[in-house]
Order: sequence, then C-alpha cells, then structure tokens
Amino acid sequence: MSKQRPTGITLLAIAFLVLGGLSLLWSLLQFGVGSVTGLTASLFGAQNIASAGASSAWAGVVGAAGAIFNFIVAFGLLTLKPWAWILALIAVGINAVSGILGLFSGGFFALCCGLVGLAIPAGILYYLFRPEVKKAFGRV
Repeated sequence: MSKQRPTGITLLAIAFLVLGGLSLLWSLLQFGVGSVTGLTASLFGAQNIASAGASSAWAGVVGAAGAIFNFIVAFGLLTLKPWAWILALIAVGINAVSGILGLFSGGFFALCCGLVGLAIPAGILYYLFRPEVKKAFGRV
C-alpha cells in the first residue's frame, strides 16, 4: 500500500527546490566573481581585495553546499523518506537562526525581515508536526 503524500508536503518540497535552485545560482555567481576578483587582485598586489575575493569564493562554495542540502531535502520530502522529516526540521532551524540574526542586524527594515524570517519557519514547523504529516513520514 503506497502512502498518500499531503499536498502541503508537495508545496514544501517545491519551495525547497526553488530555494535550492536560487541558492545554487547565487552561489555560483558569488564563487565566480570572488575567484576572478581574488586572482586579479593577487596579480596586481592588492592583498585586501584579494582577501575579499577569496572570502567571496569560499562563501560561494558554502552556499552551493547549502543548495545541495535543499535539493536532498526536497527529494526526501517528495518521496516521503523518514529522514527527510528530520532534515526539513534542521533546515527550518537554520532559517529560524537566520531570522533571529536578522532581528539584530539593525534598522526597521531588518527588524521586519527578521520577523518574516521567523514567521515562515514557525508556520512550516507547525505544519511538520501535524499528526497527518508525521504519519506520512512514519512518525507517530
């Protein structure tokens, strides 16, 4: 007997796919620009700019790893793998921490973005703990 995937899980998986795709594009751009900046600055002896370029390139690598994590979560959610529920909770936790940090980054706009950055993960967390969703992932 195959399990029925809740519609919200499908939507959540699509959100993770979109987020992963956008993260991957941004990370590749950041890596490319950082690499070119670092190399060019090193050739001309501008060590401060070279350091900033290297930092940007590494941020691109870390961002690409995050994008791959999002793709793995999306695949797991779509196939209702039990481990995907845990990974989705981890992803929500990371987003919540990001939202909390956004609250303290200064200014009214940052405060609003930080609150939205907390409201969305809170809604996803609530949804993931609903009985029918937990049951779909074999968690009772």
